[in-house]
Amino acid sequence: MILYGVAAYLAGLWLGPFLSFFPLSLLGALLSFGIFLTWLEQRGRLSRWGGVFLFVVVVSGMGQAHWAAMDKIEAPQLLSPWMEQPVQIQGKIVAPVRQTPAGLILLVKVNHILSKGMAYPIQRRIRLTWRESDTALVYGDHVSFRARLREPFGTLNPGGFHYGKYLKQKGIQAVATVSGPQVVHLQISENQSLAETLFGTIDRWRQAIHQVATANLSNPALGLFLGMIIGEQSYIDQGIRDAFMASGTVHILSISGSHLGLLALVIFAVVKWSVRRLPVGWLERVSLYLTATQFSVLVTLPIVSFYMLLAGAEMATVRSWIMIVVCCLGIWLGRERNLVTALAVAALLMVVPYPEAIHDISFQLSYLSVAAIGLVLLARKTEDSILPGSQVGGAPEILSWHARVWENTKLAWLMTLAVSLTTLPLVAYYFHQIPWLGLFTNMVIVPVVGILVIPVGLLAAVGVLLTGTETLPFVFVNQWIFDLFAQVVVRMSHIPGAEWHVASPNVASIAVFWCVLAGLAVFRHRQFVRWSCVTMLLGMLVWWAWSPRTSWESGIIRVTFLDVGQGDAAFLELPDGQTVLIDGGPSYRRLNMGRAVVGPYLWDRGIHRIDHVVATHPQWDHVGGLPWVLQTFDVGKYWSNGVSRSREFYQRLAAAVEATGLDDQVIGGGSDIIGSGLCSLAVLSPLAREISFMRVSTQDISGKELNNRSLVVRLDCGPHSVLFTADAEHQALEQLQHLPRGRMADIVKVPHHGAKSSLHQGWINQIEAQAVVVSVGSHNRYKHPAEEVMAAYEAQGLPMYRTDRDGAITIVASLDSSAMRITTAQQQELVPVSLNGDLLTHEWKNWQRQWH
Repeated sequence: MILYGVAAYLAGLWLGPFLSFFPLSLLGALLSFGIFLTWLEQRGRLSRWGGVFLFVVVVSGMGQAHWAAMDKIEAPQLLSPWMEQPVQIQGKIVAPVRQTPAGLILLVKVNHILSKGMAYPIQRRIRLTWRESDTALVYGDHVSFRARLREPFGTLNPGGFHYGKYLKQKGIQAVATVSGPQVVHLQISENQSLAETLFGTIDRWRQAIHQVATANLSNPALGLFLGMIIGEQSYIDQGIRDAFMASGTVHILSISGSHLGLLALVIFAVVKWSVRRLPVGWLERVSLYLTATQFSVLVTLPIVSFYMLLAGAEMATVRSWIMIVVCCLGIWLGRERNLVTALAVAALLMVVPYPEAIHDISFQLSYLSVAAIGLVLLARKTEDSILPGSQVGGAPEILSWHARVWENTKLAWLMTLAVSLTTLPLVAYYFHQIPWLGLFTNMVIVPVVGILVIPVGLLAAVGVLLTGTETLPFVFVNQWIFDLFAQVVVRMSHIPGAEWHVASPNVASIAVFWCVLAGLAVFRHRQFVRWSCVTMLLGMLVWWAWSPRTSWESGIIRVTFLDVGQGDAAFLELPDGQTVLIDGGPSYRRLNMGRAVVGPYLWDRGIHRIDHVVATHPQWDHVGGLPWVLQTFDVGKYWSNGVSRSREFYQRLAAAVEATGLDDQVIGGGSDIIGSGLCSLAVLSPLAREISFMRVSTQDISGKELNNRSLVVRLDCGPHSVLFTADAEHQALEQLQHLPRGRMADIVKVPHHGAKSSLHQGWINQIEAQAVVVSVGSHNRYKHPAEEVMAAYEAQGLPMYRTDRDGAITIVASLDSSAMRITTAQQQELVPVSLNGDLLTHEWKNWQRQWH
């Protein structure tokens, strides 16, 4: 009944957040569940009180998750009076401080907000980024600072990741950024709880290890050491992270179930082996109080707990620690056969205080991984106890050392296979990748990490804490081991086909996959069922791996302005199947819009080849994401305006063009990128004579001139046309004003994100369009779009779409019709159903949004 109860509670937690969007459907599901329980009672399969218990548990889970989700939605509204204006904030740091190369990241629980001479008591959490920090802060410190609060935001694209929603799900109601020394003030507080004192001390330990490591190690060893020993991910180079992803070992980089489980397994095995080899007299004395297994548990738990605290006690790490503690208690009590129940109890302990955790990918991956390993061990132990030949004459069969090695190797590979298959749908869903290489690389990487890399790194960290030295113990060993580790993974990632990107499988197919996998595990001894399940699994894997382009329709034009924040990226799908990418958005140190937005969008549409990539002009917010795109996708031709720059982002782009064997085809006004077929893609500006079809140094060229030299491109497909104006300013717009094709189009992209410098009233007055699109980022520092620019377009009565409000904007049209359909990512977001309106109609619309 415990297992059924936990399963019912988890199901309620999973469905609870959707109660606001599908109330009738979920109430119907509850009614059906109640009827099913009643049917079980009538057949004698379930007692009356058992049925009542399960029904109440489901309802409780749904209610708890529903109200938790509603609180996350309403919490930012309580801060709205102080949003987007400088205010003085007082609060307390309530999470381990994260150190990055640029500064500190703090989670602050606000106590008071001071505005216009008034102090407002408020209890909300904000995420503060402090660049160029000069003060060491730890958990529990009381701080004061002046900042501009903003609601958490992100990019909104079809099927994409929204960072703002992710922060809200974690209970963060606002974000703020401050820069410079002495902008965050430490306030003295004498009243600290035991937890604050403990975690504050751990924070100081982590900072001491961080300081010594950064002074003694260099990348890639430094990034891996900080990430795998104290949980600081910011120092890991993106190239190294990509290599771990491609090799199927990215889970090694974050301290969660893999690390804690590996460390616990190694310590437990070593201690148990050592105890069994004690002198007979010592062993007899120990056995009076503890068995070898119990002694191993007693040693393992404190070390694993210390590692968990040293890693910053992040939520994913704590969840894994809880699972390990529960499993160790089961082993201590001799309840190994009740491992499934223990895992269920561990899951319950994790989600009761944080019901939203069930929707968190770290919870899902960690729990599925540990559960898969536990079930494999349980199945192996069960089979060993019932299969003939496992015992001889009533005593366990003694295997030779090489037979034991072979059996353990098979068990390790079986666990790797179980974990990989169980988590594969989630990895494909969230990361658009099938990590098939992990089935083999993890056989090498995981044991090396557990037996060598983590123990050596932890010994060095403990050495720093015990001695207070400024030189990292075993510094040369750590540098060599972590560097070698990175080199091995990078080489593995270069195996052809290692990075196998796919479309995100839908939720229904994932559910079917898991059901078939469960059927294989339960009925593995029945040959027909076993082979049927294997065939179905292989068929689904092949389909996911293939990810064909099923969304393309002949005769249909699709233009999508992607939401890449403060930047530009537009993708064109033409009626003859050709594809064009115009710009690729910006790239930040930890966020590349090519990787985060462009790639996932194309994979979800089954697109792996881009026929034409157009770089309108060499500015970071337009071409920052293109190097990754060129290196990842099969690109036919690359076009630019011929302007080169010495900036690092442009040098990366030039290197990517050269590395992929593409020719940088310089083009100007009056030339066609696509000149034949069903559609044409023509360049209107700048004029060819202005760029002279040759490389131009921009050391003496202003940003204004760079913008005026950006490629203005026009798409014509049958009766439909779209004008892409890049960052054209007044001078370029003056030229376009005298070109009929430069002012007449069905869809016009507002130049330069709606900046004042691109306000040309004469050009705007002559625009003949059905709608205009502004590609702009939320809360950008340039204050784009300018109010007067928006007013000029609104005065023409033009419908306006903005990526900062509407997310990605898609225009779909047919060659056979003059009609165009414009949809936005925001329109596909689920809308809470009002109890005062037409419930059925509004809920049906949500189902339609969910289907799309």
